[in-house]
Amino acid sequence: MRSRTTLAVLVMQIMLPCAVRAGSQAPAALELDTYLGRSNNPPSGQGALQLNSAAAKVSGTWSGSGSTPAIIHRGAVYQAASIAPVGSGVTPSSKTRRVSWQYSFLSAPPAGVHAYLCNYARCVGLSGSSGSTTAFAGDSGFSYFSFAFFIDGKGAMTPTLQGSSSRVMVDYE
Repeated sequence: MRSRTTLAVLVMQIMLPCAVRAGSQAPAALELDTYLGRSNNPPSGQGALQLNSAAAKVSGTWSGSGSTPAIIHRGAVYQAASIAPVGSGVTPSSKTRRVSWQYSFLSAPPAGVHAYLCNYARCVGLSGSSGSTTAFAGDSGFSYFSFAFFIDGKGAMTPTLQGSSSRVMVDYE
């Protein structure tokens, strides 16, 4: 364990190269005593430092893709396979900030197509074949997502609307 004085000297030695400009100080320079004095609950023990966990949030993005389903009949709901979270940084305690999406069909879809993006808690109507939303903000960043499609009317689609690809990109913290 090091004393406060030793830590202050080490901090100053680390910051010194950043402050070597003609008479200027590094804008991030902060004395250790000033930092420790800001805390309502100062850390205990020799050389102990308290880190602000709110400022140290882990954030990142995961993306995944799948296939858009073929739509054979009007008036029926078609759901794509779930897209699983990918990446080592995302955990069940991660919180979603923004979700971007993109889906496509092999031909132009007819009028009356309704597209939805769903996770474990909700489904959100999509405004087009690509975009982003904060509607899932606060939900687990480890959510599986799935696209669902519905075309107004009844009866067989002639020709069948062939699905192509779908993709989500999830920003989390």
